[in-house]
Amino acid sequence: MKPIVYFFGSLPGGLCAYPQDHTKLIFEDFIKRSKNALQIVVHRMDNLLYYGYVRKFNGNYFGICVCLDRIYNDIGLLFNIFDNIFAQTLQQGDILKFSSEKRIEWALKTFASENVAINEYTRKIIERLNLSDCNSIEVPPADFSISINDCIEISLESSKEEILNVTKRYSNIYIVKTNDEIERITGFTRLIEGKEKEISRLKQEVSSQKIKNLELSSQLIKAKALQKNMVWVSVLSIITFIFGTILWNKVLFPSEVTHYKTKDFIYYGPLKDKKPHGIGVAFYPQDDVDGRKFYIGNFENGIRQDSTAMLYYREGDYFYGKMKDDKWENGLLYKCSDGTYFRGSFQENIPYNGVWYDHVKRYKSVEGEIVY
Repeated sequence: MKPIVYFFGSLPGGLCAYPQDHTKLIFEDFIKRSKNALQIVVHRMDNLLYYGYVRKFNGNYFGICVCLDRIYNDIGLLFNIFDNIFAQTLQQGDILKFSSEKRIEWALKTFASENVAINEYTRKIIERLNLSDCNSIEVPPADFSISINDCIEISLESSKEEILNVTKRYSNIYIVKTNDEIERITGFTRLIEGKEKEISRLKQEVSSQKIKNLELSSQLIKAKALQKNMVWVSVLSIITFIFGTILWNKVLFPSEVTHYKTKDFIYYGPLKDKKPHGIGVAFYPQDDVDGRKFYIGNFENGIRQDSTAMLYYREGDYFYGKMKDDKWENGLLYKCSDGTYFRGSFQENIPYNGVWYDHVKRYKSVEGEIVY
């Protein structure tokens, strides 16, 4: 059976779930019984298991649930998958967002209004689950010596064997993280405050990109509405960098983010063996021989390697796509000088197989009105 992924939460209009079916009652029970700020709830119904991620914020609940016909025995990985999706929703600002007071709040009224984004998150979750025999087993017959209403709470620090044994026996299990583990994920607000100077400097750089007379919030709205227009895609990428990517890094590894200077760039992000390792930001010097400005994405042992890397250049060009061993592999290259862009594969950072597109102006906006 293919996994079924649900999103649910206590939206301003009440409990909402996507997709909508009989599972809403299960999610209501997840939230009703949740006593911790963060937990994974496992509920068995016949031969199906519902793995629900329930996270509390400012009196509200955000949840993701995966329905499987097998027992998933790597709850630590499952927590990591769900935590990453939670962080991405904050980065994108489509489901959750930061208020002006740096508090998490809902960015939508119903999940159906962001079904495209949710379907993309769903795809990422299913890809990372990897339901092989090494991390899942068949569901054993129900243990009728234990009531289906009985509930047991167990820590994520327990061994895989302990968690697996209670999953085989109980129909309702609450797996919780320690306070230290929760703090590792939720402590990003203090880091945001500590990076006010960097954010302020980045705002000035954005202003030099011909958008200094626009409010950042209005740019996000217009960029989302005109996302097929390549000029606005460039604006959206820059804004996402300011209020998204830096926060994304802090959400993942708040206790490991550091300021680190290499011979080629200044780096903000996690380290491993004194090398950039994980999602981070690299700022290049003014005299960089390749004209690079900054890179946003994943590092592996000091090497840029990411499926969704972003690399910006001082002349306004940028690359978005997959990088491997510090080189472009496939994606999109935008040329600011003539407005053209290439989508396809690269060889030695040179467009190789793909299509070049011409970028032309369609119309302009004057005081909110479209003028042709």
